[in-house]
Amino acid sequence: MNDEIPGVTQSEAERLSLIRYQLIGIGDALTAPPPVNTLAINLMQDVVEATFAAVGDRVRASVPARADFDKLFDAVAAKVGGQDEIVGLRAAAMALNNARVGFKHHGNQVPDSTLRRHHDVTQTLVRELVTTGFGIDLESVSMLLFVQHPKVREFIETAESSHRVNDLSRALTYLRAAFNLTIDDYCDRKSVDGWRSVFDIEPSGASAQHSDGLGIGKLTNGLKEWMKALDERSRLAAIGVDLSRYAYFDAVAPTTIPMHHAGRGPYVRVRFEDVTDEHYRASHSFVVDTAVRLAATDYNLRTVRVNRRNPDGYDPEFRSEEYLEQGRRNAEFRKQREAVAETNID
Repeated sequence: MNDEIPGVTQSEAERLSLIRYQLIGIGDALTAPPPVNTLAINLMQDVVEATFAAVGDRVRASVPARADFDKLFDAVAAKVGGQDEIVGLRAAAMALNNARVGFKHHGNQVPDSTLRRHHDVTQTLVRELVTTGFGIDLESVSMLLFVQHPKVREFIETAESSHRVNDLSRALTYLRAAFNLTIDDYCDRKSVDGWRSVFDIEPSGASAQHSDGLGIGKLTNGLKEWMKALDERSRLAAIGVDLSRYAYFDAVAPTTIPMHHAGRGPYVRVRFEDVTDEHYRASHSFVVDTAVRLAATDYNLRTVRVNRRNPDGYDPEFRSEEYLEQGRRNAEFRKQREAVAETNID
């Protein structure tokens, strides 16, 4: 999956991908209220050391076993040629390390303004190290290396490309598609009878429609909707999805309704109009985290559901050639009917 990064091995790409994850985790930790956000200082030092270690392995730097941070810094900096962009940050990097030691071993809290300064140093140092040691931009390393399903990766990449051109609605729509496929694929492959997933709790036949003249039908349909929602939340909780983050994602991302025609993707319904970059970034992080977590704990049971949806059916823009041809025939038929109707009027 790292073919677009010449000279970087798969294991190196995965290592750099984890470093990108760590940087995002730091940003999330910094949003916590003081003094809880002081925990971010540990994450900052961890990612700096992880990057020095990755670059050190790459350039074969001679680093003593269990070396102190200053020794690690100097050994790697010397091996990459003493680049000013790295050596010039040595004092700031030592200050970061001292702040981490003060908090970890002595409980010294770090003021919010100082945390922000250390965060800037961390971001700059990590990116400079990757550029110098690997000859690439850290942003060129995919964060999707640990997402196993190729169609899920494709949907997330489509979301990322839409985000780059500021089409946030389309970006969130494809994040929804990626999430839905991730969950359904995980659950559908865990069936005993081939019809129900072991994570389903909705009673068999609960989707049947009921109506009568006494108003009981409305009550029954309302109960059905409640059971469906309960089934969904229970399923997500059972497989380890963070329901708090899911509630946020579910509120801002468009919903999709599967269509009965297998030749087209789902119908998209936008419920939240004023989406922002913050909504996208939080949703992207949640969807990728979910896909990676499920891939790490995945397994199969005896069989899979026989009626599972084709992955293309999750793509909101998917239209099969058969479906398009049927649409063309329908349009031609309507055109002929209109022509006949006009002839009859004349």
